Amino acid sequence: MNLKESYRYANYLDSLLNSAYMYLGNKGFVTTTKQNHLRSKANREAEDELMDVQKPFDVDFTPNNIIDFVVKVLTEKEALTNAIAAAKAGTEINIDNAVAMNKKKQGFVYILNGIVNLKPTEKTVTGRAYKFDINNEQKPYVYDITETTTIDFDRNDVKALIRKYNKECDEISAKLDAIEINTEVSFVPRWDVNDVFEDIVME
Repeated sequence: MNLKESYRYANYLDSLLNSAYMYLGNKGFVTTTKQNHLRSKANREAEDELMDVQKPFDVDFTPNNIIDFVVKVLTEKEALTNAIAAAKAGTEINIDNAVAMNKKKQGFVYILNGIVNLKPTEKTVTGRAYKFDINNEQKPYVYDITETTTIDFDRNDVKALIRKYNKECDEISAKLDAIEINTEVSFVPRWDVNDVFEDIVME
């Protein structure tokens, strides 16, 4: 399998674990409850009856089957992770670092896009103050306030940075795509990604 397929298989293994934990996290599945219906105490003519409370899932496997299966999946995931790490070590660029830096650059571009279209503005707003009239009483009055806003950065520099980092991110993304397809991972999967949890848990 190539790197891209190995990532898909890793996600599949995670989904198997999530399914297993869903079953194991259900108290009704991992325990057995019996009810003793003591009818004879209330009605001498009735018979007592010991009954099993119905479990929440109608499945053939047991909690122990799932626990054993989780061990297999964890072992598979660990082996896959090691194989992916070995494959990444032989690539022309450090994939993890490249992905992390792309995210950082894209985050910066997002911020720059938020300010690049800001323009200088001027508007008039109303102010309010007080003064004493001829009777020495305090009276309010309103007046105009001219508010001027200017940008404190070089718009051309910002646009140039946006172009620069977008180009770099696109180039790295294209290179990463090629690496994912062309890099082989020395690993043979135990299951197919289309296998259903309920069908393989008892293997």
